[in-house]
Amino acid sequence: MDIRHLRYFISIVDNDFNLSRTSQNLYISQPTLSMMINDFETKEGIQLFKRAKGKIVGLTYIGENYYRDAKEIIKKYNEMYSNLHKSIAQIKGNISIGIPPLILSVVFAEILPKLILDNPDVNFIVKEFGAYSLKSDLLLENIDFAVLLHPERISKNIIDSFEIHRSELALFFSPEHHLANKGKIFWQDLHNEKIAIFDQTFMIHHQLVEAFERHNIYPNIILKSSSWDFLLGSVKINEKLLTILPLPMAEQYKSTEFVCRKIEEPIPWSVTLCRLKKNCYTNIEEYIFDSLLKAFKP
Repeated sequence: MDIRHLRYFISIVDNDFNLSRTSQNLYISQPTLSMMINDFETKEGIQLFKRAKGKIVGLTYIGENYYRDAKEIIKKYNEMYSNLHKSIAQIKGNISIGIPPLILSVVFAEILPKLILDNPDVNFIVKEFGAYSLKSDLLLENIDFAVLLHPERISKNIIDSFEIHRSELALFFSPEHHLANKGKIFWQDLHNEKIAIFDQTFMIHHQLVEAFERHNIYPNIILKSSSWDFLLGSVKINEKLLTILPLPMAEQYKSTEFVCRKIEEPIPWSVTLCRLKKNCYTNIEEYIFDSLLKAFKP
């Protein structure tokens, strides 16, 4: 029997084996109730009820035991259902999340406000720093979760890491920049070019420095900043300057004041949600982390 059938069985006993009254209380037909009983007894090869002159008059020894067990199961089921909703209702407290400003704008613009509105009893503390700095904050337990870039360069024995967004880095520059006429941009095209990039607190900075060394090129880095809108604004007004930002920004911040070009052999931009491995997480940590992963699930 499933939970519904167990309720029917208990109701029959509680109504002194009166199928007519039981069926009325349950809003089902009496033949349906009788068929359920007969089908179960036939399938299991047992007899739950004593019968006299075709009517149910009591429980067999097996039926007595089954009734006692059924009552326990229904009690546990009701408690489980109540606890499920009680747990959600009791989610309250503080949760701290470190998110790089650019990722906050591009990836979390819709999801984070909705999560905050759906959980009014949770105090969300959002720390906006570069992924490189947030990695240290996570390891020092200054924040509960960190949004980083893969590879995080932290041992998988220390953190749980889940990819929530994937794209690549691309070039952004003025339509008047001399590279704007090229359909394909190679790393070698950036040699000696004037470039504005994120500062050392951002993982993208270190990814770019490694890429420059790997391709044996030496751009002229004239500007470093922690502000993505400042970097983008700088190339809009300076036709000799370019910057490297995540590709989704071209779609999210459409403008005729800049052009975006993909790079051959691009640097992947893989955004990950991370937390330290623990033997036990608080209810609020589990709930918010699971809610974030669910929100980003395709």
